[in-house]
Amino acid sequence: MRKILCLSPYVAEPITHGGSIRTRVLLAALQGLGEVHHALPVAGDEARADAARLASELGLVLHELPRREVEQPSRLRKVASWVRGQSELLARRWSPAAIARVSALLREHDFDLVVADGSHVLPLLRQTPRRLLLHLHNVEAAIFARNDGTARPFGERVSRRMESLRIARVESIALRNAVRAVTVSDVDRALALRLCPTAHVTTVPNSVDLTRMPFGTAVPEGPPRLLFVGRLDYPPNLEAVVELVEVHLPVLRAAFPGLQLRVIGEDAVGGTNYLRGRDGVSFLGRVADLLPHYATSHATYVPIRTGGGTRLKILEAFALGVPVASSGIGAEGLRAEDDVHFRRFETPEQGVAALRDLLGNRRRDYVARARALVESHYSHTAAIANLRALCIEAMTATVSGSARAAVDEDLRTRPSRGSQGQGADS
Repeated sequence: MRKILCLSPYVAEPITHGGSIRTRVLLAALQGLGEVHHALPVAGDEARADAARLASELGLVLHELPRREVEQPSRLRKVASWVRGQSELLARRWSPAAIARVSALLREHDFDLVVADGSHVLPLLRQTPRRLLLHLHNVEAAIFARNDGTARPFGERVSRRMESLRIARVESIALRNAVRAVTVSDVDRALALRLCPTAHVTTVPNSVDLTRMPFGTAVPEGPPRLLFVGRLDYPPNLEAVVELVEVHLPVLRAAFPGLQLRVIGEDAVGGTNYLRGRDGVSFLGRVADLLPHYATSHATYVPIRTGGGTRLKILEAFALGVPVASSGIGAEGLRAEDDVHFRRFETPEQGVAALRDLLGNRRRDYVARARALVESHYSHTAAIANLRALCIEAMTATVSGSARAAVDEDLRTRPSRGSQGQGADS
């Protein structure tokens, strides 16, 4: 029987953010292809129970990795990582024990395929597998390289630039070594090919489970309620929420008296603590079921300025019949068109105009076209089939001698395990 190892950066149970949805789709695609081993960081009894439940549901062989608590790094630690040629951001969550555990798994099992579920797990691979499939949720280097127009302190600009360069090196090596790579949009595919023009990269879009997404046309009663969904320990989401609360919300509430904003998403590092208690906004943290919150929201509001991939929060809203107002970057990579499937804004005043349109007589037209778009291009059924086909291709791909030599050279030029271990989600 074939053996497959999937390395993930978190427990994708319960489904609480876009990354967990993408990981669950990947794991579903691996079912039936062999004995699937799932290695991921686990900390605490609740996470352990969640991981065990997921393994039981999907028939996975679970391997717990020691989890290092992600702390805000010191400037000295960042500089030390950069001097060693590492991305501090990618390396910070992995302890030497976790890296050693993955190395032992690769020695103990002759895996037919190793799946790296996102760039954040790449520091775990201190030896290159025989066949690697790189499953990119984002091209992380591009996130930090993007000029989002935000005025940042000099130190932060330097940090983002250095992280972009170091992550680009890690991702380009992985793309060169992988027999197949997957991105979530053609925008990300172009970014990946820029890092490694010879990579074999295929786009499999993010998707939603339409069997669990009932399309609704009823308009909730009362003053407008806006929804933002996303993990708040992911910098693009945190930046978007800060802008939404501090810049957009006062203007929106002046135009729509009584307007309320609900923010859903885990904030493990407390980045939004100083925003709590402000008028018109509620932070609900992680919730077990998003559907009731979508059903009682008049629209989603997505002022994303950075990040990559595509926003599953937008696809969910499209599927459920909730109108979407988004920045251009927020809807990037989707086949959605402004004034057809959603309304685009870049300023608070444009946000007011977008909401007036979405909440007015054209609301039904927007949500009907958005649902049709999801049904035709973004269903789980299609994504699982496409990912499964790519995994089969990867398991049967031939690794040439020259490619093997390049892999070995990469291993010789990487930092030692000790230095790597001291250095980690839209």
